[in-house]
Amino acid sequence: MRNSNWRDRFNSFMQGRYGQDTLSRFLLVLSLIFLVLNFFIRTPVFGILAGLILIWVYYRMLSRDYDRRSAENRKFLELKERAASFFRGIRNGTTASPSGNTGSDPAFRIYRCPKCGQKIRIPRGHGKVEITCPKCRTRFRKRT
Repeated sequence: MRNSNWRDRFNSFMQGRYGQDTLSRFLLVLSLIFLVLNFFIRTPVFGILAGLILIWVYYRMLSRDYDRRSAENRKFLELKERAASFFRGIRNGTTASPSGNTGSDPAFRIYRCPKCGQKIRIPRGHGKVEITCPKCRTRFRKRT
């Protein structure tokens, strides 16, 4: 009976508040990393950063301003997706365009000419191929 009373009080306290989202979880992990760094590298900077990040996380979780917190989370998710697509492009041997589009068709890979930067679409699954740039006629080898 006592547990449900405590739980009811907590639920009524949190009602109308923003709660936890992806940005909050990322900030909690970042704070934990700073705490571990502070444990090994005894400098007050990491401890202060971890504390400030934790204060920011709790401020966001207890906030009643849904619009602002969800806008912050949306911006974080956009940056996260942009970074992820950039690193996917590096791993696949392509570079992301400014719009973040590296080619959404899974049957093809997009490569850039090392000389002129022209994008070239090559079918996947042909092993190592020699590609000739249609713009400058430079030849280079890539795995598809």
